[in-house]
Amino acid sequence: MSSSGESQDVYKSVMRKVPQPVVVVTTSEYDILNNRWLKRGITCTSFNSVSFEPAVVSICLKHPSRMQDLLLRTQHFAVHVLARDQVKYGVHFSQPVKEDVCQFTSVPHQIGEEGLPLISGCSAVLECTAKSVHTVGDHHVWYGDVCNAVLNHSTPDPLLYFIRSFRSVGDEIFLKAFEDATLPFEDWTHEAHLRMAWNYIMELGKDGATPHIIEGIKHFNEQNIDKVKFGYHETITRFYISVVTDAILRSDEDLQFENFISSHTYLLDRNLPSQYYSKDRLFCPEARKKFVSPDIRPLPC
Repeated sequence: MSSSGESQDVYKSVMRKVPQPVVVVTTSEYDILNNRWLKRGITCTSFNSVSFEPAVVSICLKHPSRMQDLLLRTQHFAVHVLARDQVKYGVHFSQPVKEDVCQFTSVPHQIGEEGLPLISGCSAVLECTAKSVHTVGDHHVWYGDVCNAVLNHSTPDPLLYFIRSFRSVGDEIFLKAFEDATLPFEDWTHEAHLRMAWNYIMELGKDGATPHIIEGIKHFNEQNIDKVKFGYHETITRFYISVVTDAILRSDEDLQFENFISSHTYLLDRNLPSQYYSKDRLFCPEARKKFVSPDIRPLPC
């Protein structure tokens, strides 16, 4: 018979193989003093249908959570099943946010009849009234009576993800979309490149991550061939693998990507390679096809 620790590890491995829908839970309360709606959203780690008659669903919030305190006051919430092209919302609502910052400034939404912020373009939305809440292990489990359900037939398939390792749910969603090349091309920014590299290097180390990064970029470019302007560049890719690895080695291991990049903002500078390479060397035909060493200063790592 296996030990409880071994069983827990096996359980985690099993659950990593089970695809999960990506849902964002929102709620709100009216701030009388400031004459405004206080709106909050969070990407959930678990969502399930509990009963069809009556219609009851459950959601799980990690403990501790500021969303928990707000839900205790409002007693109502909306569950948004994100569409495949809404990766950025899954990442956005998974990030820590200051209490006075509105998460919905750049998120298309409307306020429903019950005052709930309803995100536009989702595969489905369930408006719920809280039924009960229980603390189980490291999560708060909320049960809600579904009082209104909307299914959007015009959106792409729902966004799914698999839990694989240490990553936050936001990074899981992002990497799954990158690997499947379902990440919207407009979201494939320089910072997205850094997020991708950071995740692989944190999990696999520099040597283990390098082939995943290279093949991943090539695959993503192939699937977006009509949108890619300059194509894959071997030297630039390996340059960023080196500088991201160096930054990781000088950081706390438990940093989230948002904290990591705020501590190493120089990585966001698109001209960073020019501190190591002359223009002629970096953009010669040879550098595009295979790695060439820098001619101004040596690479870290």
